[in-house]
Amino acid sequence: MSEPALTVFFATRNRAHAIPRVLEAFTGLQSPGGGWKLVVTDNGSGDDTLAVLQGFAGRLPLTILSCPKPGKNRALNLALPELQGRLAVFTDDDVLPDADWLIRLLAAADEHPEADMFGGTVAPEWPRPKPDWLSEEVVEFSMLYSQQLRPSGPCGFADIFGPNMAIRADLFRAGTRFAEHVGPDGTNPLYAMGSETELLRRLEAAGHRGWFEASARLRHIIRPEQMEEGWILERAFRYGAGEGRNYVGGSTPKDILRRIVYRVAAQGMRLMPPSPQRLRIRYRDRWLAGAAAGRPAQRQGATPR
Repeated sequence: MSEPALTVFFATRNRAHAIPRVLEAFTGLQSPGGGWKLVVTDNGSGDDTLAVLQGFAGRLPLTILSCPKPGKNRALNLALPELQGRLAVFTDDDVLPDADWLIRLLAAADEHPEADMFGGTVAPEWPRPKPDWLSEEVVEFSMLYSQQLRPSGPCGFADIFGPNMAIRADLFRAGTRFAEHVGPDGTNPLYAMGSETELLRRLEAAGHRGWFEASARLRHIIRPEQMEEGWILERAFRYGAGEGRNYVGGSTPKDILRRIVYRVAAQGMRLMPPSPQRLRIRYRDRWLAGAAAGRPAQRQGATPR
């Protein structure tokens, strides 16, 4: 039996109630020439997620793995030995891909041999109309919801988002792995974000180039709680922690003064009704706090290859 053209990976945890919609969408994917493989790692679920996955085993080219220790990147690294084909495609457990998604990604990889990293369109799937205070002019929907809407063409690491990301398989066969000190961790709701970004940034620094394929489209399911201010502020902290842990430099007097100013302003804004200005200030306050919290961890441990 010939090897499939590509392998799709994602990790999941405690998503028994929601993942059937995602897997149903995957059953409608058009198969690229040579076929495809899907590897899903159950990352220590305490609900019926594993049973739901097993229920789709006859309808998808599915391999199910178990990684009991929490950590999305840990779960992905465990799955990488299952990689087959010439392209590794990474996504999440809350996406609805267009039927030709895999065909478009594989075609982009075949048509652009100069690139090793590939991204595609990510559009939010809203559960309800957005409130007036939740605006792209205030906070980046790319950071909040992995939204990425841009034309096809050469791109940098920052243009490729985790729900719609592909990397040539040979890079992983050569030993590339995800950093396990960042990314979702079921034991820590304020984990440091930036797992895919850390990997892509590392690959770009090593000379690998990117290509964005706008026709490779999927929708990212937004949960109702992800439109609440509290969730948004927690995400701002995690995003800042990821930046502080991996990229932001040392704390200067100017940094400290900026944090103090935003902390005072944010405390005052808590007394005001929801508005774009309130979100802007409170979001920045939490990002700065996260970056400061992440800095000490920056000096711990080695970066994976």
